[in-house]
Amino acid sequence: MKMTRCLLFDLDGTLLDSRDVIIDGVHYLTEKYVPGLFTRKDLLKRFGEPIDDLLDIIEQSLRDKQITKQQMLDSYFTYINTHHDEQVQLFPYVKEGLYSLKSAGYQLGIVTNKQREFTMRGLQTAGILPFFNTIVTLDDVAVGKPSPEMLIKSMKEIGVTSESSLMIGDSKYDLLAARAAKVPFTALEWYGPEDWQGNSAPNNRYPNFQQFVQDLLTIKLR
Repeated sequence: MKMTRCLLFDLDGTLLDSRDVIIDGVHYLTEKYVPGLFTRKDLLKRFGEPIDDLLDIIEQSLRDKQITKQQMLDSYFTYINTHHDEQVQLFPYVKEGLYSLKSAGYQLGIVTNKQREFTMRGLQTAGILPFFNTIVTLDDVAVGKPSPEMLIKSMKEIGVTSESSLMIGDSKYDLLAARAAKVPFTALEWYGPEDWQGNSAPNNRYPNFQQFVQDLLTIKLR
């Protein structure tokens, strides 16, 4: 971390405590079109996966082939639009931590598999939008994480290299995207320790944002 200048953050499950509304939205979608396809536990294991990938799986399982992917996406958006603001909140110390990191000279970015509309809405509602130098969403790339495209685009926009960047996320999709972009990866494990079996382990793991920020600032100030 000594040479780190740029911090690229995932959004849901990393800065925003939004896992429940997203899991509930996808579960609502699958139960509406293919009942029994996924349990909520199944979806928890897939948290962080691009919605397009899940739609492909649902589409393959549809009995009514006249239902389009756009119809399913509209149903999902309707659910999220109705429940987003009441269920999504900022994790503890995130706002204060981002202020400290920004004040210390770090360039900050968002790289999220969330659509731009809900990304901006979440950042604005949480009051953390001004902290970020770049925001790359699922709508801004051809392929979401675990592809490295978001990270590469963010680093290019900020003007930094992979060697001077750090990815912070909570899911295997974040880790795989970071590895593919040759960027070190730090895991925030808000929902408890993750089993990273089957994936290369994160470079660092933290249970909360405060410890992550304290360690990063201590290293920077040495």
